[in-house]
Amino acid sequence: MTALSADHEFDDRCGSSRPTRAGVVERVTQILDVFMLGEEHVLLEDVTALSGLPRSTTFRILSQLTQLSWLEHGPRGFRLSTRAHVLGARRHDVHEDLRAATTVVLNELHAATGAVAHLGVLEGARVHYLDKIGGAAVGSVPSRVGGRIPADRTVCGKALMAQLPPEQVDDLISVNSYRQRQPDLVALHRQLSMIRNQQGVAIDSADQCAMGITAIAAPIMGPDGVAGAISLAGRNQLPLDRIAPMVTRAGRQAARLLFPDWTPPDRPSPSARRRGVLVSGW
Repeated sequence: MTALSADHEFDDRCGSSRPTRAGVVERVTQILDVFMLGEEHVLLEDVTALSGLPRSTTFRILSQLTQLSWLEHGPRGFRLSTRAHVLGARRHDVHEDLRAATTVVLNELHAATGAVAHLGVLEGARVHYLDKIGGAAVGSVPSRVGGRIPADRTVCGKALMAQLPPEQVDDLISVNSYRQRQPDLVALHRQLSMIRNQQGVAIDSADQCAMGITAIAAPIMGPDGVAGAISLAGRNQLPLDRIAPMVTRAGRQAARLLFPDWTPPDRPSPSARRRGVLVSGW
């Protein structure tokens, strides 16, 4: 049973522990949470198990949400519909300043390297891509603006999670614990520690990626912590020694543009060592 499968709550009065039936809105929320934080496509059986609701209740709510165009149903299962994404797009306004501060930075990175530049933010345990710039190379990397990918599978996501306390990372992963593929938390924390030792830079080498993509990401820091991450991705090997510092500078430049009145705290001197290469996505 996961944190999302709260199919009942307990009455603490007089020490009793009688389960009370969840209301309609709560049950709909439990089901939508599966789609907001889990895989893009989810089968009925998975929604039932992960929401903690009876199968008949789950099927009825899924059917109603599909009829009302909040969900779509196909051979791979259910997924959020265009209507749901349009509603979610209203939240993009909170990211407009971030996108404006990074547009020039992303274009400059692409122009200087020929690689595809991305801007991503952390939403729960997933990376939400806000921008992608790559010119003719944009189709060489299978990512998309508006796409959401589990953070532990991407350099962008790992660069973001490396800036969080380990217990917060555990909380994010536990909320997302119903995913079809569970990350190894010990290995994940080891990788995040390496990223911190690399000035926050996450790297994936093409020779360790099944798709032959090299990817590098660095965080955009602000007064309230990590605000986003910038990444570069390209087919085959990229000159990491030259490009990694460029991505780091891009993240800092974006932070200065986004938070002109904020002075970042002093950071330790960059280490000349690069302690391994991280395997993830773009």
